[in-house]
Amino acid sequence: MEGLRRLHTTGCVTSRSHCKASICVLALIQTLSGCVTTQAQPDGSTKVRLSLGAQAQSAQTATLNNFERQEGAALPSVRTTRLAGVFSKHPYDGTAKTYFPRVAVTVTDWARNDCWSATATIWWSMSKSEAVPAFSVCWGQSVGYAVNNAANLHLFMQQTALEHSGNLRTSGPKPPMLAIPDRQPISERQQLAFQGFIQQLVRDTGWQPGAPTNLWLVGYGASTTTQPVRSKAKTQLEQALSCASISKRFDQAEAALRLSGWRPGQGITPVTLTQPLRVHGLTVHKIAVSRDGGEHVYRSFMSGVSLQQVVKAAALQLGKDGRTYGRLTKVGVLSADMEGRDPTLTCTINTEGTEG
Repeated sequence: MEGLRRLHTTGCVTSRSHCKASICVLALIQTLSGCVTTQAQPDGSTKVRLSLGAQAQSAQTATLNNFERQEGAALPSVRTTRLAGVFSKHPYDGTAKTYFPRVAVTVTDWARNDCWSATATIWWSMSKSEAVPAFSVCWGQSVGYAVNNAANLHLFMQQTALEHSGNLRTSGPKPPMLAIPDRQPISERQQLAFQGFIQQLVRDTGWQPGAPTNLWLVGYGASTTTQPVRSKAKTQLEQALSCASISKRFDQAEAALRLSGWRPGQGITPVTLTQPLRVHGLTVHKIAVSRDGGEHVYRSFMSGVSLQQVVKAAALQLGKDGRTYGRLTKVGVLSADMEGRDPTLTCTINTEGTEG
């Protein structure tokens, strides 16, 4: 932070941020090296100019009005939604009664360098939630903006949960173990955009450190799908989700998933399909597929039905613990659980020593 503070007061600096965990790598391992000049503007804003080596980046004006102008007309700003200042309006006072609200955010469009789109779920209690439709989060691109908000970014990533869902990332009400997914489908050039998104989200929601994890990213999902799933890919997905068989030509299914926003290595982040699948006789629109390492996971989100209906349809048995449901299949383990309000059916396959 000392290096970051000097960035405001000296001409030329080099500052490097390091992170211990993989959760921070994409956001924080970024070198800023160059000469910084500032100039007061007639409207009261400050213009910041950074020269990087042989290239000079054009000056940016970091004012709230600029942020508003950057936001596209397609989606409302986060500042016009129920998320605006939600944590300022309902501050944490150190007691269990203020563990809520909690906010789970899913990024739906991360292509731009100044604005990302997302949806969210606000949890007012363990049983009461509110969906927030698609909105935009836009941020300043000046060095001054990044420096001024670096501290909150670091504190946000250091959140800890009293109780959590472990590595399972859901829309709540329990937060995951880490506030940020440790696997993210963003490129190296998007690292600063990721940082800007988190910094602005923290500012616009009024988030403050101190409370048990109350704001987290569920992951990266597709806002829309543009093409139907072809018949062969549809069959492959339905068989995998049912834990019946895994095709050696699963690449056709992966190609269909990519059209819905899925990316290899994104972990158990769900995608929504326009064309429904049939899994053990139940209709499924939202699925998650993870084919990383020695374990493959194929998960169906069963909206509109109860957990008991899923258990019956998949012929699952109650476990010895009296709480979990599952059974062995010829390819793996099929199990049912709840994620938020939706029952899920998950096929888990150990691929060590086999071809998946």
